[in-house]
Amino acid sequence: MKETALHTSRSRSTQRLVTIPMLAAVAFILQYLEVPIPLTPSFLKLDFSTLPALIGGLMYGPIAGIIIEVLKNTLHLLFKNTDGLLIGELANVIAGASFILPAIYMQRLGLGKKGFLTGLALGTLLITIVMAIANAYVLLPAYAVLYQMPIEQLLQMFNATSIWSLVLVGIVPFNIFKGAVISLVAYPIYVKLGSRIAVRATN
Repeated sequence: MKETALHTSRSRSTQRLVTIPMLAAVAFILQYLEVPIPLTPSFLKLDFSTLPALIGGLMYGPIAGIIIEVLKNTLHLLFKNTDGLLIGELANVIAGASFILPAIYMQRLGLGKKGFLTGLALGTLLITIVMAIANAYVLLPAYAVLYQMPIEQLLQMFNATSIWSLVLVGIVPFNIFKGAVISLVAYPIYVKLGSRIAVRATN
């Protein structure tokens, strides 16, 4: 009996070790399929690389989801990053974690489809608030410092009069739109895979 339980535990651990890097690789590939959104700053692009992290988090817990986000952005830094800076990857990890964590926690509370929808809505709200604050106080000032330009010059590049005007007019609408679009794709996936996810989440 103990040997069977040990074998099952090892099998699940092996499955996690295989699945999490695989989802990170899928997420990395999805990052290449990014598209610009009209009326938003040019450095903001929509992609669906958050979905594998959300699926992994639903299957194996929130830490797994964050690990997938970190692995994805590590691959991005190694193979796609052109300026050698970490700001874009850091922003992506923060944004991804902000979106997926509420949905994962709501699903793990056992609230079903309505709970998951609520989690997606909370994730959209959280990513909007967190990225507004992060850009205003950390990310945009960091870009200005690393590119060795006054913050006013950086703002002029995007026709903004202040950091908060850029955040409120560009970054906030983008993240609301991004959260809504990803939610529209994530919900049907959850409905289709819900029973499998629930089984893995309890293991």
